[in-house]
Amino acid sequence: MNIFWRLMFGHLLCDFTLQTNFINRWKRTSQWGLLAHCAMHPAAYLLLTWPFLGDYWIENSFFRLNGWSCIAIIFVTHYLEDWWRVFTIFKYGMPDNTLFFAWDQVIHYAVIFSVAPLAATTAASASYFPEKWPVLGCLFVLITHACTVLIYFVEKDIHGAAYPADDEKHLAMAERLVLALCFLFPTPFGAAALAAGWLAVMFFLRRRRLFDLTAFTFYTGSVISVLCGLAARFVYYS
Repeated sequence: MNIFWRLMFGHLLCDFTLQTNFINRWKRTSQWGLLAHCAMHPAAYLLLTWPFLGDYWIENSFFRLNGWSCIAIIFVTHYLEDWWRVFTIFKYGMPDNTLFFAWDQVIHYAVIFSVAPLAATTAASASYFPEKWPVLGCLFVLITHACTVLIYFVEKDIHGAAYPADDEKHLAMAERLVLALCFLFPTPFGAAALAAGWLAVMFFLRRRRLFDLTAFTFYTGSVISVLCGLAARFVYYS
C-alpha cells in the first residue's frame, strides 16, 4: 500500500493543489497547457515513488511492469481522459458539472488502483496505512483544494455560482483546515472541545457577516472537515 498512497497523494497534489486557475484555463484552451498539467503527475510520482521504481508493480504469468512503465501508463491515461473531457465539453457541449467532475476523478483513481501493487511485501507494510505521511497528505488536499472544487461544482449546478475569489477560497480553506487539525489534539475530549469551539466561533462570525461564506460552503465544508479530521486522527494515532 506504500506505493498506492504515494501515488494518490501525488495525484491529488497535481490535480488540485498545483492546478492553479491559470493551469486550469490553459489546459482547456491549448494542447500545451493540457500536456503541462498532465506532465506534473509523472514528475510528482517519480519523486514520491523513487525507491520503488525498479520494482515490479504488476507481475503475473503474462507480463511484468516496473514502476517506470506503470507511471507511463498513468500519464498516458490521464492525458487521454483529460483530453476527452475538454473535447466533449467544447465540441459537443457536455455539461461541465459535478457528475462529469466525479467521473473524471473516478477514472484517474481506478487507473492508479490498477497499477499500484497492493499486496504487502514486508511485515511493516502489512497494513492499510503502512506510512502515515502520504495518507495525511491526501487528507490535507481533500480538506483544502479538493473540497473547494467539489463545493464549487455543486453550487454551480444548483445556483449557477461562479468560482470563488481568492480571498473567499483561502478563507474557507483555512477555516476547514483549522477545524480538521483540532481532531489531532491528543485527548478525545480535548479534540472534541476544540472542534466544537472553533465551529461555534466560525458560526458566530458568519452570522455577524464578518466573513462572507455561503451557507452551503460553510456547512458542507464543515462536515467534510470533521470527517477528514476524524480520519486523520485515526491514521495519526494508529
